[in-house]
Amino acid sequence: MEKEENYISNLDCSLWRVDDLGLYAAKSPIHINSLGGNFDVWFDMDGESFPTDKQLTAWTEFCNVNPMDMKEMIMNGLIKLADKMDALPNDVELEYGPIYKPIVISRNVKRSVEVIKHSERPLGKMAKCTLKCSSVVVPLQDKAPVRFIVMNFEIGHRPYEMEAVFCNEKMLMVGENSGVWTRLEWINEFNIPKFNIETALHPYWRPE
Repeated sequence: MEKEENYISNLDCSLWRVDDLGLYAAKSPIHINSLGGNFDVWFDMDGESFPTDKQLTAWTEFCNVNPMDMKEMIMNGLIKLADKMDALPNDVELEYGPIYKPIVISRNVKRSVEVIKHSERPLGKMAKCTLKCSSVVVPLQDKAPVRFIVMNFEIGHRPYEMEAVFCNEKMLMVGENSGVWTRLEWINEFNIPKFNIETALHPYWRPE
């Protein structure tokens, strides 16, 4: 049986280290109950010695989501993403979106949703060509009115990199150039008292 090391409130130094970028990194993949698999995990600390209480709360909430509920959130997020891609012109300028055309993203997303819907496997055990989540980041959020978890994953037989923001028990799916992955470009838009998802994300990925 897999050893489940979800929580770091005890700051077990045998499991974690500060990496070259100043992130609090798991030394090896950590089991996340809500995803049903082992994943690389980072906490962004911005020079602090340890993750903040708010980061730990966000992490604990994320790990405690029921795996079936997590699958539903992921599917709902993917369905909304496909709907958005279906409404976009396929000759959209590259600087406003991903490398792939919206129609390609939509097709891959819809295939993934159908496989996830009919599979009894947790997300962390899905076939790599369906949905492969590789890592999770807990960003700085001490100034924000909400709590965040950011996931990095791929979908499709020709993998397209996606990102997801778990916020307020909802999952928002976005793609490359979203500014929410380990580049942490979101810090001036997300980690602020007047956070607004409508303006934080790149226009291509903002929810309706």
